[in-house]
Amino acid sequence: MDLTLILAAAVLMMAVGITFLYFLLGKRPGHKPADATEWVGALLSGALVLSSLALIVITLQASNAQPVMFVAEGTDQPEIVDMALNTEAGNFAFKAVDTGEDLDLEQLRGKVVLLNFWATWCAPCLQEIPELNRLAKKYPDDLVVLSLSDEDTNTLKGFEDFLSLDTFSANVEPGTPLPAPFADAFTIRPTSFVIDREGTVRRYLLGQRSFDIFERFITPYL
Repeated sequence: MDLTLILAAAVLMMAVGITFLYFLLGKRPGHKPADATEWVGALLSGALVLSSLALIVITLQASNAQPVMFVAEGTDQPEIVDMALNTEAGNFAFKAVDTGEDLDLEQLRGKVVLLNFWATWCAPCLQEIPELNRLAKKYPDDLVVLSLSDEDTNTLKGFEDFLSLDTFSANVEPGTPLPAPFADAFTIRPTSFVIDREGTVRRYLLGQRSFDIFERFITPYL
C-alpha cells in the first residue's frame, strides 16, 4: 500500500476519533461521560486517536527516510553493502505469524529463499515492503520471501492491519541465537540473504533495496 494512502487513512481515523470524543464529552458538565456506555465510547475514541497519531508518526518517518548507507573502509564514498557468498545456510527455527506454526529454514529447501530481517520500527524496512510484496506476487511458485522479525506476534499482526505483507511473515524470540551467516543480521536492518534451492547462501545484502535489485540477485537461482 502506498504510504500516502496510509497517511490519509490515519488522518481520517484521527478525525473520526476526535469527532466522537466531541459529541460524547463536548457538552457534558466537566467534560465527563454520563454512564458506562459513554465511558466505553470515550475510551475507544481516545484509543483510536492515539493509534492514528502513532501511525502518522511512523508513516512520516518512513516517507522521509533514506536507504541505509554505509561508508566503505578507506573511502569517503557511501555505499549500500552487498557481498557474494557461497556458504551453507545454518538451520534455525521460527514461527509463522499468521498460523503460529513452528517451522525451520531447512523445510524451505527446494525453493529459492529471500530471507529479509526487518522490524516495524525500521523506516527503511517499511519502504522496502512494497518491493518485497511485488517479488512475492511475481514468483509465487519458486520463491519464498521470508520476512523475519524478532518482535512479538501481536505487534506484527497489528502492524499488518495497516500495511499488509504478501510475504511469508515469521518471527523469533528476541535474543534468539542464530547460526552463521545470520548471527548478526538483527543488528542492522534491513538485511537480506539470497538462499538457493540447495540451501546455500548466495548473496548478502545490507541495506534497503529496490525490486529491480532484488530480482537481479534472485533470478540466477530460480
